[in-house]
Amino acid sequence: MSTKIFSAVKLSLLFAVLVGSIVLAGCGGSSSASTTTTTTPAVSLSASALTFSSGVGVTSASQSVTVTDTGTASVTFTGIVASTGFAETNTCGTGIAASGTCTISVTFTPTAAGAANGTLTLTDNVGTQTVTLTGTGSSASLSANSLTISGVAVGTTSAAQSVTLNNAGTAALAITSIAVTTGASNFSQTNTCGSSVAAGGSCTISVTFTPTASGAVTGTLTIVDGAGTQTVTLTGSTSVANTAEVDVNFGPNGSGPVTATSNPYFNGIYTTVTVCAPGSTTNCATVPNVLVDTGSVGLRVLSSALGSVTLPQVNDSASGYPVYACVQFGDLSYTWGPMQMANVQVGGETASQLPAAVGGTANSGIPIQVIANANPPTNVGLAGSNSSYYNQCLVYPGTSTLTGLGNSDTVATLGSNGILGIGNFAQDCGIACESISNTSGQYLICLTVGSSSCDIQAVSLLAQAWNPVSAFPVDNNGVLLQLPAIPAAGQATATGTLYFGIGTQSNNAIPSGATVFELDNYGDFNTAVYNGITYTSTNSNGSFLDTGSNALFVSDATTLGIPDCLVGGTDIGFFCPASSLNLSPLVLTGTNGTSATVILPVANALALFSNNTTFAAFNDLGGPSCMPATGSPCSASTDSWDLGLPFFFGRTIAVGIAGGATYPNGYWAF
Repeated sequence: MSTKIFSAVKLSLLFAVLVGSIVLAGCGGSSSASTTTTTTPAVSLSASALTFSSGVGVTSASQSVTVTDTGTASVTFTGIVASTGFAETNTCGTGIAASGTCTISVTFTPTAAGAANGTLTLTDNVGTQTVTLTGTGSSASLSANSLTISGVAVGTTSAAQSVTLNNAGTAALAITSIAVTTGASNFSQTNTCGSSVAAGGSCTISVTFTPTASGAVTGTLTIVDGAGTQTVTLTGSTSVANTAEVDVNFGPNGSGPVTATSNPYFNGIYTTVTVCAPGSTTNCATVPNVLVDTGSVGLRVLSSALGSVTLPQVNDSASGYPVYACVQFGDLSYTWGPMQMANVQVGGETASQLPAAVGGTANSGIPIQVIANANPPTNVGLAGSNSSYYNQCLVYPGTSTLTGLGNSDTVATLGSNGILGIGNFAQDCGIACESISNTSGQYLICLTVGSSSCDIQAVSLLAQAWNPVSAFPVDNNGVLLQLPAIPAAGQATATGTLYFGIGTQSNNAIPSGATVFELDNYGDFNTAVYNGITYTSTNSNGSFLDTGSNALFVSDATTLGIPDCLVGGTDIGFFCPASSLNLSPLVLTGTNGTSATVILPVANALALFSNNTTFAAFNDLGGPSCMPATGSPCSASTDSWDLGLPFFFGRTIAVGIAGGATYPNGYWAF
């Protein structure tokens, strides 16, 4: 079946009146009256003098004069001229109307060191107006007075941009200092100037930009020399590297007929991940079709997808034996394989080490699970004791009953090349797995890589699968996932955006009006209330958001009164109501007291699939979270409200990673 649940177990008017005078003529004579209006232009200048300073041969920054016609008639210009060494441009044209304005911009380009004087002369139908121009040429000049460096990823250093310091004088130019005087945390300089520049000589100053945070910053490069002080304005901006494209489609297995035993993987959401050996840029594999999963934590990649890439093994700190992981998911499938260290790049962000606070070191990578094409041991001992313990990924939660499901160790069984777990926690097990008494049994140590002689083991945070986002150097407090709205009938594919970080850049703020739901200790909503029944993490299997689930896996068919889909008499795990319906109201509440009512549309899955066999994306695909078995009926205690990928269409949803005083268990916001 293609039902997939990859959550780990557990968005005056004015009127003018003209009045004429009437003059009555007396007998035998006449009289008349007339009014004459005189209109004249007048010129006013915003400045009577401008002063400039620049290096020899270097054009100064412009300064402006505003010309205003303060008269009652138009000003007509016959000439606007600047003296030699000065230059002007203007917006005045041939004239300006009464009350109109225009602007004249003036620059100074000295041809020699020392003072230069001139005038800006305006000739018009009013007369002649002048602006006094004064300039000082310095023997020391810079080839540019500003540098702009853009498109640089946070934490990386740009290519250098340079300015040339020229000495047009007849004697050596002494250099007192060259330094980035503002913005030194982002900009740095190197130069070839030494202690002086020979007469007629030059030297080069190179500036690089290493942004420490996203956005734009400015700085100042200051040169103090025998001719005075010259400055260069520095501007730097980061690239928008905190995004990755995500695509909803059938995935690497493609489409096909819906049968009783198998059918296409509808609503799979994928991205591309690059995996490299720590510190290497060549020992790498670019892995497409990696499932994006907000319901689990950690990167898990098929060994076949890595090709020839070799990664260092994670070993147990006490015994030195290789550490393995066996993780069971909500559909009772599992992944088995060794923990290995890797640099993980998604979009423009790279996790190249664990946080220093937990002992991570530069360029050492983060732990990922490489899914082995092999079966895990079925019966293992608890390390340090003689007791027997079934491997967590092989048993139904809370029992010792084998599930009978195989290892998802191929593209055919996993439906992807790997799983990118970007849920609400930094590690997939955390402090619980640091203790034998609390471990879930998902980590083991084996005698050698590939050995079936393994023991359950407690492991440190340094050996556990890490959420790559939490290991990014910036934008590491969570993600926003944005998917477009799609029709009720579905569509072939859908493309969205994964934003790394929440509120760390201009593009990843929680949408205005969104509700923030703090999670409970299990990483679920505090409560979900439907049809008078309150579901919590302790009286049921909880309620949560999960892109790794390809449907709205909610409650069960009997409780909801919705039939399951049967193909050849086999239940394929989706709902097939007689007509489309809405499950409402479902009231979700966070532990911080916030709540929202949501509506869950559910359509007949077989009708959706058959109406257009090329459609992979559906916002109303539903299925039961519990399917009864003989002697094991479904009830509130067995049900969950797993709001899978269909819930994400048409929304921007924030997934906040646990930590801090405000949301110690993480949060969702939409």
